[in-house]
Amino acid sequence: MGAFGTASRRALVNRLEGKVAIVMGATRAGNMGQAIARRFLEEGAKVVVSGRSAQGLEAFAAQTGATAMPADVADRAAAFGLFDEAQRVFGQVDIAVNAAATGQYGPFEAMTEAEIDQMLAIIFKGGIWFMQAAIGALRVAGGGAIVNVSSAVADIMFENHVAYMGAKAGLNHMTRAVANEFGKDGIRANILSPGLTETPMLNGNFTPAMIAAFAREYPLGRITTVEDVANAALFMAGDECFMTGQTFHVTGGLTLRRNPTAAEILAAATGQS
Repeated sequence: MGAFGTASRRALVNRLEGKVAIVMGATRAGNMGQAIARRFLEEGAKVVVSGRSAQGLEAFAAQTGATAMPADVADRAAAFGLFDEAQRVFGQVDIAVNAAATGQYGPFEAMTEAEIDQMLAIIFKGGIWFMQAAIGALRVAGGGAIVNVSSAVADIMFENHVAYMGAKAGLNHMTRAVANEFGKDGIRANILSPGLTETPMLNGNFTPAMIAAFAREYPLGRITTVEDVANAALFMAGDECFMTGQTFHVTGGLTLRRNPTAAEILAAATGQS
């Protein structure tokens, strides 16, 4: 049994050897995109990190050996240019991960056109441009994997997040449509759906009591980490994943229950819970 376990672990080392991956949305230190890129590098992939902030990408690339190629996913020409440049430098693209997102939160009646347009441009339209560009590159490579990072709130309720929830739900349905249409080309497209995730940004805006209010709804007793997300992305990107059009809920069981209400979060924030 011990020998089998050792052999199994050895077989899983460098699972992405020979693969080239693009990870969009890897500009902020400690975010999901960077965690995914780091995990792919550990498994032998050549990784292109992208997003709008050249400074953040270059700092991460200097630390890890990734290749920084800034691009705005909301710009169709930039999305196609990113894949063209990656193909020029590395000869192929096998894996395309889109972790780009934005969030404008508040009461539904108060949502402005500018806020809605920003979310649709990055999450919904950006998702289209990213997948359009990815399909062409993956087809040339003989197939591959698209992973779109979505959110549990595309499936369960969360107050004051209506437009964000709608944009993510739209991205999910588009991903399923792409999976259905391009499976014939050997292209798999899946959705990675985290719950509330522990990042430096979250810890800067949420108190421990607020995070605990969420964790109480998780059957596994804690919120999602970026490492949880990266490990799921690794499986979804690898050739051993014979799945497409699926939503991977990386939530510790949150989708079996609910997010806390706005009143419960406020009570936690003010020490009244």
